[in-house]
This record gives sequence, C-alpha cells and structure tokens, in this order.
Amino acid sequence: MQIMNLKILAKNFWWFLTASNTINKLPDSVISIDKNGIIQHVNAKACECFGLSNKSEKVVNIDKIIKDGMAVIKSSVRTQNPVTAFATIPGRDFHIELNAIERKFGYLLTIRDLTALTNEIVTEEKIARLNGEKNALLVKLEDEFKSPVVSIKGFSQGLLDGLGGELTDKQAKYIKIIKSNSNDLHDFVENFLDFTQAESSLYEPEYKKFDIVDVFRTVIKDFEPEIEAKNLAFDYDHSNIEKRTIYSDIKAVQKILRNIMEVSVSLTESGYIMARLSRPDEDASAMVRLLPEDAAKAYLQITIKDSGVGFTPEEKRFVSDPYAQFDKGKKNFLRSLKLGTASILTKRTNGHITIASDVMNGTRYDVIIPIEKGADE
Repeated sequence: MQIMNLKILAKNFWWFLTASNTINKLPDSVISIDKNGIIQHVNAKACECFGLSNKSEKVVNIDKIIKDGMAVIKSSVRTQNPVTAFATIPGRDFHIELNAIERKFGYLLTIRDLTALTNEIVTEEKIARLNGEKNALLVKLEDEFKSPVVSIKGFSQGLLDGLGGELTDKQAKYIKIIKSNSNDLHDFVENFLDFTQAESSLYEPEYKKFDIVDVFRTVIKDFEPEIEAKNLAFDYDHSNIEKRTIYSDIKAVQKILRNIMEVSVSLTESGYIMARLSRPDEDASAMVRLLPEDAAKAYLQITIKDSGVGFTPEEKRFVSDPYAQFDKGKKNFLRSLKLGTASILTKRTNGHITIASDVMNGTRYDVIIPIEKGADE
C-alpha cells in the first residue's frame, strides 16, 4: 500500500473535508491539528482507529493519543519522511507510521496502524527462532539418524556376501532391494543433515591456511570413476592462480566443491566437465561488485562448467532452495539440498555463488570467496 501524497492532500484539504465520501474512503487515518497540537478534523478511519469524532466538543491534544506526538510530527516534517511512533488509546497500545506536512492552519497527518505488520514480523521472528531450534536439534541427533541406516546397509551387504549362509534367489532379491533403498535413504539423510547443519547456529567453521589445489584434487579424485564410466571429457586448470595457499573455511570449501561436482556429474551423461581455479574475472567481479584491485589480490574464483542437462528458468529460480522443491520429486529435492548447502556455506565464508544455466547448453557454477584473513571486512 502506497503512502498517500500529503502535499496534494494538504493543498486540497478543505475540499476533501467537504467531499466526505472521498476522504472517508482513504485507507489511512487523516488528522488535521492546529499549531498547538489540538485535533481539528479527522476522517472515518481516524474515528475507527483512535475513537475520535468531528462532532465531539471535547478538546483532544495529539499527545494524548500519540506518545511525544508533536516531537514525532516535527521529526516527520523536518525529514520529509514517515516516522514510526507509539499510539495509545483506552484498552489498546500499538505502533503506527506517521507522515506529516506543515500548513498555515497547523499540520496535516496521515497515520497507518502497523499492528498487522508488527504481528507478521513477530511471527516471522518466532518461526525463524523455532526453525533455528529445530535445526540445532536435528544436528545434535545426527548419529541417531545415521546409525540405523548404516547398520541396515552393512548387514544387507553382509547377507549378500554370505555372512548368514547361502541365500535363495528370492531372499537375495529382497536383500538387494533393502540395500538399494537403504543406500537411497543414507544419501538423503546425509544431504538433509548437511543442509540442516549449514543452516543452523551450531555450524562451526574451520578457518585455516591450506592448499586449494590439493583440496580440489582430492575432491575430484572421488568423481573420477563416474566421470570415466560416462566417458566424459574432463579438463582441470589452475594455471592462472599465483598463490595456492589460501585462508578460508576448509570444511565449507570442501563441501561446496563436492556438492557442485555431485550435481554437475549427475546431470552430465555425455560431453564434458570443466573445472578452473582463477582470480575473479571481470564479469564475475562486476556481478558481485568487487573492485578490480580487491578481486586480483584477495579473492578466488572457482568455476565448474558442464554440457549436461541445464535448468529451465523456473527451475533456476529455486535450484538452491529445497523448501520450494519439496513437492518437485526426489531428484529435484536432493539436488536443491546439495546446491542449497553450497549456497549457504558460500555466504558463510562471505563469498558469492552464481548459477548460469540453459536447458540446451549445460550449466556454469561460479563461486567467489575471500582467500586472505580480513579480506571481507
């Protein structure tokens, strides 16, 4: 809802008073006061909100219904902006937004009751607090979730390996189904708890100096069997960085790289995957508003690009938001958990992540992170 134009209202105020149907349909309370703060005229909304009346012979000062009313009014006039204040009437105290303009007769005010907005903010804060407590609880219960799934996986494999004796074909078939489902459940639990921990107040960063090239090579090595099985061309380059030792949250960097690689490899059935470590390029620097001198010295750009199935514009809007993907199918939800975790951890390092994708031309992931102590301050 837009704040009404007070200058127009003030200019035509007496006309508005005579055209009562117009002023009484306005969504905000309209009050005119004299120079001493005595209320002269009000509209229907002000009558409803503050219990005022044009017909009352009782003298009412604006300070009676608005705490420090004249000071608030003069502040709005001085700044030419609305100000928040505290209103009180018998049986009710509430917050308001007041906009004032000074005229010859005194002041013209428009006032909006912020009760609904305040309640919404309080509700959102309460939900955020409860979500934080829920995430902390889930993180603390991590072993309770993982242990049963790991046991099911292990015993299923043991039975298939003959640990309990020879299985019939039918028994082996059912055990394989149990093992497959337990693998899926384990993958889901891992990604869900990773996202929950990244989001929670219990996440503890591990800032230290480390070799980014060694970290990336270690992550890449885990994906080599799948990349080779798919016969994908893979190119990795770090020749454009002068200093391999960086200062950052090593846990976050490892998880960011791993999760993006998991999504990239899973969506690429043919073609290539390219990974590059470099200083932020001009386009990326401009996108996240980095000064060229800062980008060259204190930041690192990690780029992963593939020729796999890209995201539609609608998918791209929510690709890192599992809350918006819950009803979009298991694969979409798991992918959004992975990219959501990568996004949250990038922000925790005071970095930036962008995902550019096209259904026909694959996806490019760019992560820019500060790599020197204090670079982001």
